[in-house]
Amino acid sequence: MFSLEDLGWGPFFREQTAQLNTEDPSTTAIVALGTGFYPMRVAEEQRSVYVLWGEAGAFDATLPGRWLHEAEGRDQLPAVGDWVLARPLPGEDRAVIEQLLGRRTALSRKAAGVRTNEQIIAANVDLIFVVASLNRELNLRRIERYLAVAWETGATPVLVLNKADLAEDGDALLREVHDVAPGVEAIETSAVTGEGIEALNIALKYGQTAVFIGSSGVGKSSLVNRLLGNEAQAVSHIRSDDKGRHTTTSRQMLVAPGGAVIIDTPGIRELQLWDAGEGLGQAFSEVETLAAGCAFRDCTHTSEPGCAIMGALRAGELDRRRLESYRKLEREQQFIESKKDDRLRSEQKKKWKQIHVDNRRRMKMRGR
Repeated sequence: MFSLEDLGWGPFFREQTAQLNTEDPSTTAIVALGTGFYPMRVAEEQRSVYVLWGEAGAFDATLPGRWLHEAEGRDQLPAVGDWVLARPLPGEDRAVIEQLLGRRTALSRKAAGVRTNEQIIAANVDLIFVVASLNRELNLRRIERYLAVAWETGATPVLVLNKADLAEDGDALLREVHDVAPGVEAIETSAVTGEGIEALNIALKYGQTAVFIGSSGVGKSSLVNRLLGNEAQAVSHIRSDDKGRHTTTSRQMLVAPGGAVIIDTPGIRELQLWDAGEGLGQAFSEVETLAAGCAFRDCTHTSEPGCAIMGALRAGELDRRRLESYRKLEREQQFIESKKDDRLRSEQKKKWKQIHVDNRRRMKMRGR
């Protein structure tokens, strides 16, 4: 049993329900909204079946059929970390979700597949722990991509360098990581030895929500178990080739002993950008700063005179691999934006086509 505050409830969400709560708009306890709706938080989702947590306990929940029919994208459906208004079914541990409250933050990516849709990885998060392995699996370009997505949310990214006990040249790897993560706190950890666990505990504050993201096998669930003090999440031992095994199968919300909410996520095979324009600028802040000093506003940073970026490359002040990574992610973001525009035009065309069909049907009915 948790209070709403234990689960991260606060003024942002309370204000959304205050106008509906005719009995006591100032209450911070369970809010009865006239028709028996209660605020609950989505703790887990599996194929449109949800687990909700609230002051009355845990409920299995579903969405009304009309909601599933009318939703134009996955971003319009509840995700782990969302706050919803739900109607418990009398005498059962089941509920129906009736309303999705506005999100304070959202960690998103382009959903897998050919369609251009947004997928919410976790909602209403304050901290994003980007977990990477400090061993042979360390991938600097992947870290840059994760940080660009994390910065865009408005939450605070923290880089967690796990498996420090397996690092052969930890100091050299740390220098490389710091070069690609400006302004980001980095914490070395080991779920085996316990290194860095206290630093993670200090970062987790009561009432805040932290999400762990990273590739399969980097040890997210092992770290979560350390923080919780039990084996809440299934884990597998590392393989002989130094790679971890993927174990978490769904996004799950948990509450740490200190009161922070933790969301564990399955390993992400491919983190495609969705809306990371500002996040890209923060993840590559030194590139953006240099670009602002170019002689021409429309500089392409290739051959123009007075290009600050080309000058930094020649002087050895900017790593060419870092610039290439920035350009790659920038092109990907531009492509996603163009696909969004195409989808919007297609949806508008379908909408007006249906309007014309409905109008013709009404005219025929009137002529009878």
